[in-house]
Amino acid sequence: MSIVEKWWKIRKSSSVTEETPAEETPAVETPGAEAAAETPVEETVVEASAEEAAAAETPGAEAAEETPAQDIVEEVLAEEVSAEETPLVEEAAAEEAPVEEAPVEEEAAAEEAPAEEIAAEVPAEETPVVEETAEVETPAEEIAAEAAAEEKVLTGLDALEPADVFRFFREISAIPHGSFHTAAISSYLEDFAKSHDFSYIRDDLGNVIISKPASAGCESAAPIALQGHIDMVCEKEASNPIDMEKEAITLRTDGEWLSADRTTLGGDDGIAVAMMLALLDDASITCPPLECVFTVDEEVGLLGAYGLDLSSLRSRRMINLDSEDEGVITASCAGGAEVICTLSGKRREKNGEILEIRIEGLRGGHSGERINCGRANADLLMARLLCRLQEKGKFCIIGFNGGNRDNAIPRECRAEIIFTGKFSRSEIKEAVASFANDIAKEYSVTDPDIHVSAKWPNKGRKALHIAFGRKDSRRMIRLLMAFPNGVIEYSPLYKDVPQTSLSMGIVKTMADGICIHSMVRSSINSQKQMMLDRIACIAEEFDASIDIKGTYPAWELIEKSDFRDLAAEVYEKLTGIKPVVCVIHGGLECGLLAAKVPGLDCISIGPDMEEVHTPAERLNIPSSKRTYDYLKVLLAACAEA
Repeated sequence: MSIVEKWWKIRKSSSVTEETPAEETPAVETPGAEAAAETPVEETVVEASAEEAAAAETPGAEAAEETPAQDIVEEVLAEEVSAEETPLVEEAAAEEAPVEEAPVEEEAAAEEAPAEEIAAEVPAEETPVVEETAEVETPAEEIAAEAAAEEKVLTGLDALEPADVFRFFREISAIPHGSFHTAAISSYLEDFAKSHDFSYIRDDLGNVIISKPASAGCESAAPIALQGHIDMVCEKEASNPIDMEKEAITLRTDGEWLSADRTTLGGDDGIAVAMMLALLDDASITCPPLECVFTVDEEVGLLGAYGLDLSSLRSRRMINLDSEDEGVITASCAGGAEVICTLSGKRREKNGEILEIRIEGLRGGHSGERINCGRANADLLMARLLCRLQEKGKFCIIGFNGGNRDNAIPRECRAEIIFTGKFSRSEIKEAVASFANDIAKEYSVTDPDIHVSAKWPNKGRKALHIAFGRKDSRRMIRLLMAFPNGVIEYSPLYKDVPQTSLSMGIVKTMADGICIHSMVRSSINSQKQMMLDRIACIAEEFDASIDIKGTYPAWELIEKSDFRDLAAEVYEKLTGIKPVVCVIHGGLECGLLAAKVPGLDCISIGPDMEEVHTPAERLNIPSSKRTYDYLKVLLAACAEA
């Protein structure tokens, strides 16, 4: 096994440690931190404010670490478990001079603390910790108050209306159901159908179709299909340790909005699943025969809809429940495709100083619904910063990782680079501060909380690390800078609606290169193909490869639709407000499903939701009730039509 393979294996095995946020383990709770605090960590933190970028002065809390230069694998492992980012101190005036190369062994030896001193300090740390724990004992009144507050939250959830809809939503939320992890919720739906003695189909992918007979007197009415997807986007704040593949999210409500504790809510499209289950469960509603279609893995390329066999579907009218604006009837959507671009590179040993950079605090959002909002993309911002830093010194890329979903605008990005030649820390600090000020001005409206930070984790010490060569690092930065992003063209028919776009969603370095995941969308299939060809041309210039996955067609507008007219008429009679009929840039399954069933006429509706695909996602409760009431009235009208 080569040194690079050993390094990559260790780096992968310690990825959990790397992702743990610093704030989750305060320095004051770490034995031995007092000794390490005597040696401040040199960093540069730049607060992305439109008016100023200031460096904070905070002593480091990480314990001194021994890293013999001869053992590269141990060096890498030590860095992976080293303390997380802390604010950087102001560099001394002497740092403005270029940093000369020095033997790693001498630098490491200077940093090592005698074993006797470390052993002597540990007992001294233990006693104060025990005493402090005893002093800050939580009073019984505080515990009771916290329990009462939690009970109030739970009671608030129980009181939400419509009660049946939110009862099912709570049950769904208790089952982890991120994309590619939906087997448990498919089984839940199967058990529901069995318990109600409904006929159902469950395919090998996990798609489920449950059929309910018409209500009394409506047996001769034409059947109607309801449709939604059972997977959700799993995003969380760094401060939340939850494993969303295995643990249930925690719901929160203020009576007006429903959200989750520092995670995505799954209202997209859990509210559709909950409404369909409530309709199936309610024996009192008036409705034609219902066919409820639950699909898997919509959020990762409409995979469930792709593989779904609809040859037995009797309905020729379908209500998709995957929209996010009350009072809007969606009649068309863009098609799309996931594009994966891979640029290979070779890693080798490099001697120098590491700089860790973070860009975070961006708003992100759905890359179809929010692509026209002008929000910043953390991956592209990092590429811009690295491009600027190339002027300040020679460096190589160790890691570049940003974004978690190809269909979400990246909210944060982290890069690790190693300076291998002469450089000035003060110049690098100024470059980072200048960049932070620039982007704070550029995105002061759309992303006011952008934060840029950089730190030198090894306290000015040089060491050997495994990194991509300078030539490969430069190619990676240039490829990212050349990649298109954002709205490419707006629709000439619908104001402010994008016609074609591309969103860079995920960038990650691997053992042998860098990978870029992007989502191409267009309501015109020929323009979608044009964007795919454009990316192929760019990739070829950089000797990179591309892979296209999850291509789905646009859902084209039907100019005349009796079903859509009926839905609009019912809404206006019920609310006194004329609904808006629109096209959207996000992807819906309607186009794929309509292509499978000749003559299938679709509309899409849903309650108000905000910031889907982000931890700020929330669902409006009164809007959910109005939408559910409208859905029941519309089904009754379909039964009579």
